[in-house]
Amino acid sequence: MLKRSEGNTAYLIDASIILEVLYKRSHWEESYKLLNRVKGGSIRALMLHFAIHGISAILGKPDLVAKLIAEILTWRNLIIVDLPMQEELAACELASKVGLDFDDGLHYYLAKTKGVPIISFDKDFDNLDIKRIEPHEILD
Repeated sequence: MLKRSEGNTAYLIDASIILEVLYKRSHWEESYKLLNRVKGGSIRALMLHFAIHGISAILGKPDLVAKLIAEILTWRNLIIVDLPMQEELAACELASKVGLDFDDGLHYYLAKTKGVPIISFDKDFDNLDIKRIEPHEILD
């Protein structure tokens, strides 16, 4: 089991983690604890700007999106990653080879190229050459 005390490990956070909290789904509490640790600085994380846009599209209303963005901007140990178009093309090719859709393919590509595990509830990342973990696996 991975623990946050394992040094400077960074994790890629999938949109499913934020959606758990926003919609109080079955894993919302552990997701909330994880995000608070990223906010407080004790867990290092990456997140695709694309994922934030996806969540924003689901929320729809500009006032809700503004609240989300304002909150994310307070997360001390989060790096927002914008992939250049050339890397998105490479992600498409990689996703096609392993049977992922575009969204998951971008996450897979970033996790693979950065050598970081992905924190997600999406089982589409299982049986690939990256590690998928759930929030409870890195929380104390």
